[in-house]
Amino acid sequence: MFAQDIMNTDITTISADSSVHQAIDLMVAKNISGLPVIDNDGNLCGLLTEGDLMRRIEFGGGRSAGNPDNTSLVDFDDYIRSRSWRVFDVMSASVISVTPETPAAAVAEVMFQHKIKRVPVVSGKRLLGIVSRIDLLKGIVAAPAARTASGDDALARAIRARLQGDLGLDTDAIKVSVHDSRAILEGTVSSELERRAIRVLVENVKGVSGFIDKLALA
Repeated sequence: MFAQDIMNTDITTISADSSVHQAIDLMVAKNISGLPVIDNDGNLCGLLTEGDLMRRIEFGGGRSAGNPDNTSLVDFDDYIRSRSWRVFDVMSASVISVTPETPAAAVAEVMFQHKIKRVPVVSGKRLLGIVSRIDLLKGIVAAPAARTASGDDALARAIRARLQGDLGLDTDAIKVSVHDSRAILEGTVSSELERRAIRVLVENVKGVSGFIDKLALA
């Protein structure tokens, strides 16, 4: 599954030359917390979020650029962002984006690492869509179910393969057997966290109806 499979293409945008009042009206009317900002050529040039607007002087944000002790470029930038009524001045120009071919898992990692709620999908500079956290969740629900292993022997093989592939565990140290679709695991684990990870893995193997834990803590 890729960004192009889960992105929302019904996007509300705003131009860089628009006023902050227009942006706020749009966000309230559409019940959204962010707007992609488009330049005159239709390319993505920034993102305006509720966080950007919370820096407004009306909310007590911003510092005076006239203070002799506050003459750094950062202070001037803060002054502009907190007082200007042009979207271009208030938006975040540094935008984290992904391409249509970015795997959904990588999109989720980008959001997690940068602590953002949405990420634009672009081709070059052209905005194609937006992936939000809710789009990712919808993608998980819509994903086709994993193929169910058939029979106890097949289930045991599937569990062994995932113990090694997903968790990097030595399957010689852990005995896996399945009876009437109930998985029985015996052997030793290095920690309670490892035991929990094994339980979660087994519970996610399609076709397994139960888990009998006979693992011992080393």
